Amino acid sequence: MKFSIILIIITVAVLFFIKRRLPYWIGRRGEKFVTKKLLELDPGHYKVLNDLLLPSNGNLSTTQIDHVVVSNYGIFCIETKAYQGWILGSADQEYWTQIIFRYKKRFYNPLRQNYAHVKAIEKLVKSKHPKAQIFSLVAFPDADKLKISGTDSVGYARDVVNKIKSLTSSIFFDTEKDDIYEMLMKANIVDKEARKLHNKGVRE
Repeated sequence: MKFSIILIIITVAVLFFIKRRLPYWIGRRGEKFVTKKLLELDPGHYKVLNDLLLPSNGNLSTTQIDHVVVSNYGIFCIETKAYQGWILGSADQEYWTQIIFRYKKRFYNPLRQNYAHVKAIEKLVKSKHPKAQIFSLVAFPDADKLKISGTDSVGYARDVVNKIKSLTSSIFFDTEKDDIYEMLMKANIVDKEARKLHNKGVRE
């Protein structure tokens, strides 16, 4: 009897842990897939950064950015959402909707979420590189159907890569591109405790 109770407690604890961590695992898998696609870009013109934690003037003192591509043609700030099913929304709506059969879930417009990321990059690089252009993009690598109106900055991973490739007017010399890349690398907060505090703040 006592063994059965212990087994039930362990099972419940494991299920609780999996339920809590599953969104994180799914999100990381989606980010890795987008990273793989971004690394197909010509390294002579594009430099890829992933999982940046930068200082921010938003609701939190830091902001976490999934991907940044620094290129001769501009800076691309990419938010990845590893959501399945149908994704419905428009650029000006505060919330979008995920639909999987009869299940519906609202989530905050990732374009608005990415705005804070863009502003963090802008604050960091514009003082030294005032001509910098920063483009906001959102990738849904796992979505079955995307119905997003009012923008062409949202798509599957391949759409995001194609959007980046579509801009071909040079803005930066190679030295400027490399300098911006180094600025972002140096500003990236790698301290584990700082990252834990950021994640805690996001959850709260």
